[in-house]
Amino acid sequence: MFHPIKHYKTITRHRHLVMKGCFEVGLYKQGLLHDLSKYNPIEFIPGALYYKGTESPNNSERRKKGYSSAWLHHKGRNKH
Repeated sequence: MFHPIKHYKTITRHRHLVMKGCFEVGLYKQGLLHDLSKYNPIEFIPGALYYKGTESPNNSERRKKGYSSAWLHHKGRNKH
């Protein structure tokens, strides 16, 4: 199933929580830039395709394919 609106709301909510946490410890640039790649079609489309609302779409994709293309893209572009 393809859930782009629900996925968009989830990643936006998550991004705001990450931003808040970064700002609290003085990581302003990282707070602003972190997770922007989740809106890139390379990450967004698999996220919307594997969206369930009960677990990370990355876990759903990983279970089905043995890996998560969205996570591989994400971790290479965002400092964690």
